[in-house]
Amino acid sequence: MIITDLLIGEHGAFRALLDEIEDMATFAGDVAQIESATTVLAAEIKAHASLEEELLFSALEPHLESNDLLTKVHAEHREIRQGLERIEEARDLDEALNSVRETLAILRQHFDNEEEFFYAAARQVLDDETLNRLGETWKKVRSGPQGI
Repeated sequence: MIITDLLIGEHGAFRALLDEIEDMATFAGDVAQIESATTVLAAEIKAHASLEEELLFSALEPHLESNDLLTKVHAEHREIRQGLERIEEARDLDEALNSVRETLAILRQHFDNEEEFFYAAARQVLDDETLNRLGETWKKVRSGPQGI
């Protein structure tokens, strides 16, 4: 299976988790509940982004005429990490709720951007053999002890 399809599949699982977290945040009673609800998401998003950067970004970079697309995706990854940190560091319920809402909105937009632009570019410039090889590597790493 090609890596972009696998990453899109993860996005689908993340979207479901985002919906759950958003529902939980709406009814959460304290900061600890908000932080708890985002712990799994944060770990999985970090693993996803790391694999994406190590495998797909490095394979795609030599084929791009400019680094604008990679620069944008890297910036979005940093923004997401910062949002997840703001949730962890929130001191009161309002701060936690605002951080959750902002970060979830950023994540949803990021997934859309990656699927529409970044993964599409990868499928255009990388051959099927490369996409499949990257997919196999992704599966091996994700099925290990740290995988989802």
